[in-house]
This record gives sequence, C-alpha cells and structure tokens, in this order.
Amino acid sequence: MPKNIYFIRHPKTEAPPGVCYGNSDVKPSVESLEKAVAKARTKLNGMSVDICYSSPLSRCTMLAEALMQDAMVVTSERIREINFGRWEMVPWTDIPEEEQDQWGQDFINCKIHGGENFFDVQRWVIAFLNELVNTGHTNVMVVTHAGLLRALLAHLLEASPRKIFAMHIDYGDVICLEWHNNEYYKVKYL
Repeated sequence: MPKNIYFIRHPKTEAPPGVCYGNSDVKPSVESLEKAVAKARTKLNGMSVDICYSSPLSRCTMLAEALMQDAMVVTSERIREINFGRWEMVPWTDIPEEEQDQWGQDFINCKIHGGENFFDVQRWVIAFLNELVNTGHTNVMVVTHAGLLRALLAHLLEASPRKIFAMHIDYGDVICLEWHNNEYYKVKYL
C-alpha cells in the first residue's frame, strides 16, 4: 500500500521587502495564513492524515496547527529553511555586492554568508524522508519551505539543483508524493 505524503508550503510572511531571510522566525499575516489554509484545504479535498510534521518556524507551525485543528503536530529541525548566517534579516542593499556576486555565481554550494547551502538542506530532507517512509503512517502532511521542497524534488527527480529553481512553488501549494518504494514513486502537484 502506498504512502501519500502531502508537502505544503507555508504562507507568505510579514518579512520586510528586500530583506534576506531563511531560518529567521518571521510570522505570516493573518490574511496570508487564512489564504494558505483555504488553498491547502481545497487541494487536500477532505483528505484525512495520520500525522503532521512541521518546520519549527512559526510560518509553518501556524499553518500546520490551523489545518490539523486539535490533532498533534510534530516539529522537526530537518524540514526547516536554510540558514543564511550573517545575512539573516539584513537588507540585500546592506550585503556587500562582492559577497552577493560570489553567492549568485554558485548559490548551490556557496556559504560566503557563514550559513548553509543547498546540499546541507538536501541532506536533512533526505534523512527525514528516509525515516518517514519507514513509519506506519499512510497519509502524512508536512508543512515546510520552498527551498526544502526544491532540494527534495531535485533528489527525487534526479534534477539539476540549479535547474530545480525554475519550478515555482507558491504559498499554500501542495505537492503529493505517492511513495511505493525507493525505486517507484510519483510526484503530483495538487
């Protein structure tokens, strides 16, 4: 019997425009949370889930709790957003241009900001997935971040990490992973 894992991107945050943020805990507005809840509920179409995992950042936990209502939400550091180190919550205009240029040339590998890179995030999410598929849960919800979802999809689809960023993942979007085994699975955009 396959597992259905529903990955949902968090709502839009109240981060000031033009600020670099990843792992900083920036909350969503009430309006964006409501929009993401409605969008996810529509896409899930009444599907009940056994368990919900969430990034520990409030933009994810707030959505997870709203969707699960009174059911338990389990947070996991392995599905949190990338840490941009000393760039976190700094306006892009205040980040030295030469650092931005170096990062822009190789944002997949570069850690000039003192934080993490794409492959750090990918390692965590693969470890998370490997554990998740070996649980007894059949229908699982995971509320997380676009960067993490791209890292996972690059792995599953054997896609170029650089090219996977061409995939648009909007706030409240739901991607279903129908998991049979390591060799056979389907990715569905709901």
